[in-house]
Amino acid sequence: MQRYRFDHRTILLEAIVELLNRGVGPDEIDICLSRIGPVDLDLFQQCLGDVLGSFADVMNNADTRVAA
Repeated sequence: MQRYRFDHRTILLEAIVELLNRGVGPDEIDICLSRIGPVDLDLFQQCLGDVLGSFADVMNNADTRVAA
């Protein structure tokens, strides 16, 4: 079994997006990742905030286009 370390921004961002795309809830992602390998939780929180913030921006832009 291969173990991964989630202690680099790029790796965490890719993993977070992949899990969100697979339907894993934001509050469950850290648990899923910790089952695979060690997670830098401070960096994880920053990355999750960035991903969710970007998602919110995309959704707001879509709502603006629909309303126009």
